[in-house]
Amino acid sequence: MATSPPLAALLGKGARYSGDLTFDGRVRLDGTFKGRIHTEDVLEIGESGVVEGHVDAATLTVSGQITGTVKVSGLLTLTRTGILEGDVDAGRLSVEPGARMVAKVRVG
Repeated sequence: MATSPPLAALLGKGARYSGDLTFDGRVRLDGTFKGRIHTEDVLEIGESGVVEGHVDAATLTVSGQITGTVKVSGLLTLTRTGILEGDVDAGRLSVEPGARMVAKVRVG
């Protein structure tokens, strides 16, 4: 089993951020974010995380909620607690039982 790369940054529960976010490395978001996120690495949306806007990532795991446009060049994983609403374009998609998705989806 592959291990996750070390966490480069964390937007903690209760934190709010608006704007553009670009980063390298693995980032976990447990707070609220409005705007654009771009990374060629890993983004994790924790169970308390809420994102509204545009997400462009290499790998994305959603356990919280995203509303907007999502583009993932690699694997998009929607866990059992994840909610995704909007437009999705992903290289690969994994949806666990219990997840909710209301989206226009393109995979491959």
